[in-house]
Amino acid sequence: MSPEQPGLETNGTVVSLDGTPIAWSRIGSGPDLVMVHCVGVSRATTPQPTLANTLAEHFTVWSYDRRGKGTSGNADTYAVEREVEDLGAIIDMVGGPVTVYGFSSGATLSLIAGEAGAAIDRLVLVEPPLSTDSGADREFHTEGERRLRQGPEELLRWFQSEVVGIPKEILADMPPPSEQSLRDAPSILHELTFLPGTPAERFSAIPQPTLLIASDASAGDMGAWGRQLASAMIDARFMVLPGQWHEVDDETLTTVIRDFAGD
Repeated sequence: MSPEQPGLETNGTVVSLDGTPIAWSRIGSGPDLVMVHCVGVSRATTPQPTLANTLAEHFTVWSYDRRGKGTSGNADTYAVEREVEDLGAIIDMVGGPVTVYGFSSGATLSLIAGEAGAAIDRLVLVEPPLSTDSGADREFHTEGERRLRQGPEELLRWFQSEVVGIPKEILADMPPPSEQSLRDAPSILHELTFLPGTPAERFSAIPQPTLLIASDASAGDMGAWGRQLASAMIDARFMVLPGQWHEVDDETLTTVIRDFAGD
């Protein structure tokens, strides 16, 4: 692994504008890249647990626990604007602008931050889900609250099977949720708040160069959303990479990210 930059902390906490503490980690050296994780996971429970280490061969990689997850704080009420401020606090600490890597709903959140004018140099987005502003989309939040009242296990089960639509054979191979995953499960409601109202056209004015990535083994919508964004955005391109369902291996991802955003 590339040596880390001397004199810098490898982990810590930054305080967001509303006073919420956001926990972060740093590894590697090179151009700054901030990772934005997907729904309901922290740095410890991300489905991409080794990607930061692989990227650190070429980048200074900053990852953080989104609010309501891991060792970051939370607030009594949720608004996606606060999540944009959280990412902005990380970027300000780093001394941006930076490359932002977002996975799944973390990629959609990264688009929202770009739309809001965050100090982002480039965007690398893996299978960002998009959604219209339909009543059915909005009803997911109400149903999610109902499922949460039955317990975090039920919310997580419902979200994975009925909202995301994870194939049954993949669900069967997944391990039982950890205690930390169950503690973080209520934050699934954050995604159910900000995803409705995210058609591709909403992000058409984002000026930053953007790389959109999909796995060749993912369901049709995941590739379709990337193509829609590539058509709508000012400076975006879309590529399909070999992989598993909603997954591309670390080495393949790192190679294309290095080519797109490295020195």
